[in-house]
Amino acid sequence: MTQPYLNYDVISNDYDQRYPSSQHWERGDALLNLVRQIKAKTILEVGSGTGFWLNLLHQVTPQLYGMDFSAGMIARARNQPAPLKLTRGTATQLPYQTATFDLLYCVDAIHHFEDHAAFIREAFRVLKPGGTLALIGHDPHSADGSWYIYDYFETVYETDLLRYPSGSALRAVMKQAGFQDVQQQNVEHVLNIHTGEDVLNEPFLKQSATSQLALLDEDVYQAGIEKIKADLKRAQGCGEQIVFKSDFWVRMFSGIKA
Repeated sequence: MTQPYLNYDVISNDYDQRYPSSQHWERGDALLNLVRQIKAKTILEVGSGTGFWLNLLHQVTPQLYGMDFSAGMIARARNQPAPLKLTRGTATQLPYQTATFDLLYCVDAIHHFEDHAAFIREAFRVLKPGGTLALIGHDPHSADGSWYIYDYFETVYETDLLRYPSGSALRAVMKQAGFQDVQQQNVEHVLNIHTGEDVLNEPFLKQSATSQLALLDEDVYQAGIEKIKADLKRAQGCGEQIVFKSDFWVRMFSGIKA
């Protein structure tokens, strides 16, 4: 399929608003635990964005490589405290030599790659024997969660179903590429409940904070905001409080290059 194109250069300056300093990220804990468990020294993040997750790993190793297609994101990543080795490139043709890394990971990024299977084959190539691939993100195909964004903004859910591989498909492609001991685990339960007008202050509701909304035309995005405001007004008129809930699991899929 042809992926919807999102120009991250346009939103790179505002992107880190999705990482408030008050937020504790369990997916970051899972990533740190994995690095320590497998004793990874040389690490590559594909879709490294502003370098937020790579900077977190600097406490365990200095050999941190990041690759992103967006020059704007790479420029932002250069401002991280950790000295990151950053490269512009594409996930389906990784610009690295074979058998280079102990760990290759993605966080909330694989849905941006046009060919998931080609990327996973490239990940297998650049990993050292015994190296690990870890893919972290949510699965809109799963029926065990909900996200109010899907309810208020037209086409977002349908587009996510096209962009994201299902968990079962991801495991199958990893095995086909040669990964062994392919596992799936829940690493973070996203549970954000906003009552009433408080939802309008949520960072993830800003159009530049998440690809789901950034892909929308301005008029479609504004129509979704107006739907939220209309529901708020109706609830206030009835003397009720309306609740906006994000409730889903972030999962990590991992496998080992034998």
